Amino acid sequence: MWTTSYKVPQIIAILAVAGTILGMDISSLSIFLGTDYFNRYFEKPGPVAQGMMTGANPVGGLIGCVFFGILTEKVGRVTTFQAVALVWILGSVISALVLNVAMLIAGRLVRGVAVGTLSVLLPVYIGEVIPSEKKGTATSIVQLALNLAILGTFFTCFLLNILESHVSFRVAWGLELIPALAFLLLSFSLTESPKWLVSQGEYDRAQAVFQKFSKDKISDEGLTKIDILEMYGGNQRTSYCDLFSKPLLKYTAVGITVQILVQTCGINILMFYIVYICEMIGLRGASKLSAASIPYLINVVFTCIPILTLDRLRRKLVIVYGGISLGCTMGLIGILMGSLGHEVPPINGNGTVVWEITGTSGLIVLALCFLFVAIFASTLSCCAWLYTNEVLPAKAKSKGMALCMATSWFLNSCLTFTAPLLLSEIKWVTFVLLGAMTLILSAIIAVWFPETRAVVEPNSPNQEPFSDKKGDESLSGEANFRSSAPSPFLCETNKIELINERN
Repeated sequence: MWTTSYKVPQIIAILAVAGTILGMDISSLSIFLGTDYFNRYFEKPGPVAQGMMTGANPVGGLIGCVFFGILTEKVGRVTTFQAVALVWILGSVISALVLNVAMLIAGRLVRGVAVGTLSVLLPVYIGEVIPSEKKGTATSIVQLALNLAILGTFFTCFLLNILESHVSFRVAWGLELIPALAFLLLSFSLTESPKWLVSQGEYDRAQAVFQKFSKDKISDEGLTKIDILEMYGGNQRTSYCDLFSKPLLKYTAVGITVQILVQTCGINILMFYIVYICEMIGLRGASKLSAASIPYLINVVFTCIPILTLDRLRRKLVIVYGGISLGCTMGLIGILMGSLGHEVPPINGNGTVVWEITGTSGLIVLALCFLFVAIFASTLSCCAWLYTNEVLPAKAKSKGMALCMATSWFLNSCLTFTAPLLLSEIKWVTFVLLGAMTLILSAIIAVWFPETRAVVEPNSPNQEPFSDKKGDESLSGEANFRSSAPSPFLCETNKIELINERN
């Protein structure tokens, strides 16, 4: 019934549908948090309960990363995609039938499991299936779909908010199962990853898939089993313990650090709690919700930049300059709030919102929040994902991505859960701390981390891989840990430049 597609644009389009699943839960709660009917229905949840409601999604994401590592090696990438769609549908049903805070948390937790699994599976699948010259574009398009889902969900919630009853959030959360149903059906057209096929000893199928996507259309006679083993790392499996062995530790550290940067920059806190920031600057009612929607629109518009440029830009420098800009912007937000704002009683009875900065100063803070989102969307949102995938050696990519993204989700859950408490207790200092951490991590990446945008074509059998000699695999079966990046801590030129496409 379903024909397997080997056309790159079609595969990217299907993956973009999966990308919408990643984005929907980011904005599906924020618009309801500050409404009277929502707080009455859930009996006015305090900062801890609010943190648990928003934090349930990233906790589920952490569980999903572990789920990925267990499931995908047994059943394959495509079957895992289908399992993820079913898990998301279950979470949407639970959320649509929500009766209390516990049920709300459960629904977001289940959907978070699906999102966490996808956050690993999508970059891994792109890295293993999409030709190298299209990986940046594919990653950026998936991110664009994610951002469109965030924006679309926000405006759907905005319109449903007019009903001012529990029907508003029930319908909003129930509608989220539609993209999952579409992706479940479309996933039957996806081809299995050649890397996974090699791990299962299915070399002929892996070779056939590679041939379908090979830019140079290498002849079957010119592509041997050894070539396939060289490209995809053979059928030896890497354990999580191996990721901390001497040959792999530096690559694991690089990937984890980049994901820590993504979380500590504060993008999720800003997006989850933008409504609270709007209340801090004195916006109320429709003006508050209208202002809170702008970051989601900015997110979509500026994600178009990496779609057009990421395949030709050096990944490391995009991350470094993006991180420095984000750190300065977040720090400035905190300094302005601290120097020009003042403490107030809980606004609208919300114990999280106890700081106010109104007038021109408040509008400047809001503008800086918009700038922050624009910088993140055009730099870290796509590039950090791609960089983490590229820096990991072929044999360790699946488990390595799972570990790196698990770290990301763990930090996401911690920051999301504690954000209401931080805003309540240390207020504007929260933003200064996030900015300082972002600058420190950006400096570390600038000084010690490698560039992963390889000059030679990855996945070519004639490629001379960038790897340490000690990590190379011999045909006798010793461990091979090849990466598409040079060894970390051997720094290259710190200059952003476009890389000319080879003829």
